[in-house]
Amino acid sequence: VLLALTTISFIYMLRTILKQKKLSEVKSDFINNMTHELKTPIATVSAAVEALQNFNALNDQRKTQTYLDISKNELQRLSDLVEKVLHIAAEEKEDIELFREETDLNEIIDNILSNHQLKANKLIQVRYDNNLGGKTVFVDKIHLSNAISNLVDNAIKYSRDQVQLYIQTSLENGILKIKVKDNGIGIPKAYQHSIFDKFFRVPTGDLHNVKGFGLGLSYVQKIVTMHGGTIQVQSEQDKGSEFTIIIPTA
Repeated sequence: VLLALTTISFIYMLRTILKQKKLSEVKSDFINNMTHELKTPIATVSAAVEALQNFNALNDQRKTQTYLDISKNELQRLSDLVEKVLHIAAEEKEDIELFREETDLNEIIDNILSNHQLKANKLIQVRYDNNLGGKTVFVDKIHLSNAISNLVDNAIKYSRDQVQLYIQTSLENGILKIKVKDNGIGIPKAYQHSIFDKFFRVPTGDLHNVKGFGLGLSYVQKIVTMHGGTIQVQSEQDKGSEFTIIIPTA
């Protein structure tokens, strides 16, 4: 009995140590990524301001507008980053509360698509099938909008130069379905069970320009779950991914 207890205690201790080691590595990766992500927009804006001050760019209206556009985009990127950090803090404190209201989902998705098409530096082809028939849904407008925006952002980031984005919404028998499909690099089967874990990021192979912290899908799943729903994923490597949000709603 003593030998059995000692063995069980040793195995438990070993598992705890390995788990702590993994968490420490994840934390270090997150801090490194966050530091890099914060430095990049700050350095870009600083360079643009320096060019305006020291290289007579103010005398050239075209150059001035270019540098101002760069600064605006980078500041928006910084703002989005701060927003993600706030989401993390809210999740850790578990003080996210849903405020459900009658919501025009079509208007939300139109705004999301417009914003991402303006920000993206890729060619995006969008097909949006709105099968809601003018119906509103009873959801948290802000959080569900953020969740859909995260899925669209991932679809764009994890696709190559030409993005084919497909979105479909439907409401049948009180069940809301939102599909977001892309033609991106896909998710290998080995990683699909981990993609909703906080801080987890799928290795992207030769696609080195993808930035992120492994927080988007964790947030999406939490918001969908708080709505009493589920999120499903179908994906194949190099053939794209399809995420489906299913929410029971009035």
